[in-house]
Amino acid sequence: MGISLALLYMGLLALGSAMTPGVGMAGSLLALCPPELTNYSHMPAYGLLTWLLLTGLKQGGCSERIALRLAMAAAMIFGICMEVMQGFVPGRVVDGGDVLFNMMGIGLTALIIRSAPERRAYAYAERSLAQLK
Repeated sequence: MGISLALLYMGLLALGSAMTPGVGMAGSLLALCPPELTNYSHMPAYGLLTWLLLTGLKQGGCSERIALRLAMAAAMIFGICMEVMQGFVPGRVVDGGDVLFNMMGIGLTALIIRSAPERRAYAYAERSLAQLK
């Protein structure tokens, strides 16, 4: 499954970015959302994208360190592209604040991944085994 789940999710984010507020069923629902909700939703959305990309890259054989860096870069580039694309959608605007919320979600996810207790326990076990040799 790997990276294909991340690509599917990216497609869903792209569809969301292309919605015109107030047009169609999805656009009507978007128009009902308070602006704060749509702004803050960028953080978990791009955090999830980062995690999905990381997982797919690790399944593809990348080390966690390289996979995390690639996932963060890809999520950020994708977010910027989606923001630029919104400038061409009627009723939508390019908003640097959205990019900032994307970056916050990506960064917080990276911090959580890097500080996960399982990861630290694994690194401790590796160091202990290396000292025994």
